[in-house]
Amino acid sequence: MNNPYSIYVLSFLVFIAAVGAVEAVYLIWRSMKVAESVKISRRIKAMSAGGEHGREVLQLLRNHQLTTIPWLERILSAFPRFHALDRLIQQSGVNISLVKFLGLQLGLVASIVLLLWAFFNVLFVFALLIALVVGVSVPYIFIVRKRIARHEKFTNQMPDALDYLARSMRAGNPFVSSLRSAAEELPEPTGTEFGITFDEMNYGLELEDALYNLERRSGSEEMRFFVTAVLIQRTTGGNLADVLNRIAAVMRQRAITYRDIRILAAEMRLSANVLIALPFFVAAALSVLNPSYLPVLFEHKIGLIIIGLQLFFMLLGYVVIQRMINFRI
Repeated sequence: MNNPYSIYVLSFLVFIAAVGAVEAVYLIWRSMKVAESVKISRRIKAMSAGGEHGREVLQLLRNHQLTTIPWLERILSAFPRFHALDRLIQQSGVNISLVKFLGLQLGLVASIVLLLWAFFNVLFVFALLIALVVGVSVPYIFIVRKRIARHEKFTNQMPDALDYLARSMRAGNPFVSSLRSAAEELPEPTGTEFGITFDEMNYGLELEDALYNLERRSGSEEMRFFVTAVLIQRTTGGNLADVLNRIAAVMRQRAITYRDIRILAAEMRLSANVLIALPFFVAAALSVLNPSYLPVLFEHKIGLIIIGLQLFFMLLGYVVIQRMINFRI
């Protein structure tokens, strides 16, 4: 804090944190006051974010943009990673734009740096490093977990959805009408995605392009099986209702196998969680039993380096264990 530029850095960090807090309060207020308009805007955004198929038709509705600010749109569009992140947010079902998500990460980084550097006297370099890791990874992990949870809903709902479509077509309804009926009857997210696909076809998009967009939007393997089956049936002919019933049976067996594997891997997952949590519990116990034992680690540069390396290797080990127990079915 003896650096003459410290007051300027501190003022900048306080400003960023304050702006982030005001933005968060505004977003909460806006979601409470204009829920219906947000719902409509989100549905239109989902239609325009389907993908490359039928882009000239969907441009009449709304051209999908990462942001409404022209210069920022040009910057974000130049990096493919931002497009992948935007698709990840879309597949997670979280109602937040890419720019707001990046602003949330930036505000979180600034708040953590301010907290560690100004109040706990942690070296600015290490405070910035910790803030970057935590501030960037925590929102990203939240989005990834929301996407995984949404994909699990697809896994559980798709067999019943395909059976519903098959029964509707056996009753004499065409596929498009069955899709509309399923959109009205099925829960989120399957019903919502079917509804967006039906809306795209109402705006003039071909069935093939609308189904490709459905697959791209959802990011679900079950949805990919469904789209592939429908497109093959349109090319080769046959009874689509029987095909959907068979695919639904395969999906149910696939889900059962996946649950069995998760049960068998539960022990290793629990061991990973225990190994990650154990150092923090030991550090808390030592802080209570012998308060003068651990502060030396935070008062010297070598101690901070050791803590950083420990956190890195703990994270690396956790990722390795998660990949070992994450089987593809």
